[in-house]
Amino acid sequence: MTLTQLAVEAWSRSTIAANLREPRDVIVIGAALGGLTALCKVASGLPRGFEAAILISLDIASQPASSVLQILGNYSPLPVGYAKHGASVLRGRIVLAPLGHHLRVAQPGIIALEPCASLSDAGPSVDALFKTAAGVYGKRLIGVVLTGDSHDGTSGSTAIEAAGGVCVVQDPDESVDAEMPLSVIRGDHPAYCIKLEQMAPLLVRLAAGELPPRR
Repeated sequence: MTLTQLAVEAWSRSTIAANLREPRDVIVIGAALGGLTALCKVASGLPRGFEAAILISLDIASQPASSVLQILGNYSPLPVGYAKHGASVLRGRIVLAPLGHHLRVAQPGIIALEPCASLSDAGPSVDALFKTAAGVYGKRLIGVVLTGDSHDGTSGSTAIEAAGGVCVVQDPDESVDAEMPLSVIRGDHPAYCIKLEQMAPLLVRLAAGELPPRR
């Protein structure tokens, strides 16, 4: 084989590989009991300038909203804040559902807030965030379910994968409460089940376009 043929073959392989990659620029995360500690561990591993929007539905129970921002902000290299109704979803930021509200995503990437009483009394709905984000972003979306004491996030994870996105769950063995990740595992067969220390590096790779393993 000539040098020219080798070069053409190498170019073809790199082109095919590039075409197979699926960059993802939106990450949705759901967590409840033990979730703030888990989020801090994940956020601390993200690089500065990480080019993905991160939307979080976190049931903080009775913890003061201001302290949640302060604690998470101390670990995160990205700006952290509460979602505002009508604001655009922006990359490179971490946005949480504010106390007493469900966080949804409307076309073409606009935040919509809804009082919790209209859907449930159990805090921000992970399923509402996941399902609406899946409808807007499809293959661009990564869904993450962390520790929590409910089944919230299971049907939302199914919606993300049905839309072509990727789902990740925290290893139940290290969760403060394993019910949320276990429920997703039972009902949805997520692409990844990993420990928190592996979460940030995986999110970086998935955002860059790494394809999940075949089932």
